[in-house]
Amino acid sequence: MVLNKKIIRTIKENKGQYLGAFLIILISSLMFVLMNLVSVNLKNTFENLSGEYVLCDAEFSTEGSVDIAALEKQFNAIVEPCAKQDYDIKKGQTLRIFSESTRVNIPAVVNGHSLKKGEILIDQTFAKANQLAEGDTIEINGHPYQIAGNMILPNYIYIIKSKGDMMNNPKEFGIAVLSQEDYKKEFSNGDFYAIRFLDQSNIRLQEAQVKNYFSEQGINVAAWESTTNNAKVTYVTMEVQMTKTMSTALPTLLMILACVLTGILMRRLIARESVIIGSLYAQGYRKKELRKHYLGYPLTIAGAGGILGSILGALLFQPMYQFMLTAFPMPPMKAVFNPLLLVISIGAPVLVLCGSTVLIVNQLLNRQAIDLMKGEKGQKKSNWLERSLKLDHFSFQTKFKIREQVRSLSRTAFLLFGVIVATMLLQYGLTMKSSLDYLLNEGFKELYQLKYEYVYNEEHNGIPPEGTEPFGAMYVTSQGEDGDSFIITGVKPDTKRVILKDLSGKPLTMDKAIMTIPLANKLGVKAGDTITVISDEDLSEVTLTIDAISSSYAGEFVFMPLERLNQMMGLAADSYIGIWTDEAMTFGEGEIRSTKSMDAVVEGFNSLIDQTAVMVYGLTVAAFILGVLIIYIVTTMVIEENRGNISLMKVFGYRKKEINNLILNSNTLIVVLGYILGIPALLVSVQALFQTLTESLQLIIPVKFSIGYLILGFLVVMLTYEMAIQMSKKKIRSVSMSEALKAGTE
Repeated sequence: MVLNKKIIRTIKENKGQYLGAFLIILISSLMFVLMNLVSVNLKNTFENLSGEYVLCDAEFSTEGSVDIAALEKQFNAIVEPCAKQDYDIKKGQTLRIFSESTRVNIPAVVNGHSLKKGEILIDQTFAKANQLAEGDTIEINGHPYQIAGNMILPNYIYIIKSKGDMMNNPKEFGIAVLSQEDYKKEFSNGDFYAIRFLDQSNIRLQEAQVKNYFSEQGINVAAWESTTNNAKVTYVTMEVQMTKTMSTALPTLLMILACVLTGILMRRLIARESVIIGSLYAQGYRKKELRKHYLGYPLTIAGAGGILGSILGALLFQPMYQFMLTAFPMPPMKAVFNPLLLVISIGAPVLVLCGSTVLIVNQLLNRQAIDLMKGEKGQKKSNWLERSLKLDHFSFQTKFKIREQVRSLSRTAFLLFGVIVATMLLQYGLTMKSSLDYLLNEGFKELYQLKYEYVYNEEHNGIPPEGTEPFGAMYVTSQGEDGDSFIITGVKPDTKRVILKDLSGKPLTMDKAIMTIPLANKLGVKAGDTITVISDEDLSEVTLTIDAISSSYAGEFVFMPLERLNQMMGLAADSYIGIWTDEAMTFGEGEIRSTKSMDAVVEGFNSLIDQTAVMVYGLTVAAFILGVLIIYIVTTMVIEENRGNISLMKVFGYRKKEINNLILNSNTLIVVLGYILGIPALLVSVQALFQTLTESLQLIIPVKFSIGYLILGFLVVMLTYEMAIQMSKKKIRSVSMSEALKAGTE
């Protein structure tokens, strides 16, 4: 069809506007395909690992032996005795060594061969960081063990040393597996059990039934950790959930932006060409042919953007997937490509844009050909908003700028929405960084005034070692379907090691039961409320009154006087399970259950904050590009609509600076308003994302805005605006004075 040659010519004449729409569709399609492929394949990889290698539902240790056969039969489960022990292979370098499991938490060998006597399997990250390869030797208690290869444990996907750690240094800590025979030769403790229920529905209820069974049998449960509370596993599910959420929200926002933009462009194009359409209509072109012609614009833009974006997203998937597997080591699977993603990625923008174009064309073609050929006479009519404004008392410049906004509400709305989206992108990374900074500095550093925490394997009584302070701990689970787990910590009433403040910022004394605000928000508890929890150790119910709520976000805790906690647990008044100190200490073999260095916790958070810097820079660049595209497109629209006015201004002797100020700076107020409105929109989205993290990490990150980052974001947005204006000045210079004379002649 000869008429379709006009499509390419029109796009070339307004390439800035159509290129902007094309790029936004391309980016949204790319992100939609990439992020969905990553989340789907990560989920499949995790499910394959947990199924094929039998991820446990819980790990527990008991005081006394367990009849495994009876337990398996009664609860339709697989139970396997396991063991683990930390071993320093050299100063500052620790391996957490597990005995080889054959039924639950089976090691997945990814490099090398299966374990044999006299061999050891180690994790990939530790091997790479310490330049250890298959065939090398590691000594344990003076006995050499040859490295058989690398493995992944399904219950230890995200490798961290303790619950309090956010990041791991693979040069200093890793995990390994010895055969059961070799483990028993080297170590005599560290025993625990892993259980996997064959019926994977309602795991929490089945766990409670097992605990009740132990209570009835008089078996004391020394420790119980559900996999749903195990950060070494839940970090993966968190990442999958977060990627899935982002893969829907962000591309959808960009797609809406692209559809609104292209819809505005099509409406303006069709309105501008009403005379041409009327002439073609009069010459015998049918509505179907004209409709088909104008559908070529959204098909070209949306089709090309969707196809190219989908291809790029598919090409970038493998590198991104492999990168995710370095952070969360799992055996890679053959990639799963869902054709439906490509259909949605390409089809959604095409359908929406073509649908809106059909509506616009049909509306125009319902008019008579003679009416269309008359075109739009005179100036654009004022709308209800302009008529309601009292502009007579303003200067000409102010009236001109206001009218530019209110006479094209669709264009103004697009600019406002676009700046809001760009602001959210820009401030998203900055907000996450400032929130993590707050959590570190106002949370951990302010709460804990100590350097080391040592937890014993058994309760101690009497006076603790000199220079240390004792504390107690009770692991409990709240009543209800969710069953949130947290720790009740017993401290000395006059302690200086833990500093808590109330919600108004005043220091709290430690002679009362104090709950941190993350836990209070999760449980819906206020000061003075009474809660009932279940002890993870002996499954007994404990009721306590919360006297105060602390403003600390450092974790989900209840702090109370040590003697009062011991009384609740039925222990001697001078009992304690661990000590806090500022000096590193050494202990006998098997005496310590866990060690935590606060410097390591801080370092882990700093590493996490440093990692967010990459995201911050990436989102800043993306927001800058998006902002330039949106503002440039809108300013070119303004210029196209005011070509006659610009020409007249030149005829009347207006200077370039004055014309630029009237035409290009008319959007300043909308840009500023868009940035302001973007902040509360960002707040809602970040709170939703952090809620996802809370459910997976058992950690609440407070949403905190930094004044410095808010100012920085505003400066970036205004710089974007200024850059778009500079790019548009050339288009104003291209408008000649003769256009005003031509318009008068016509």
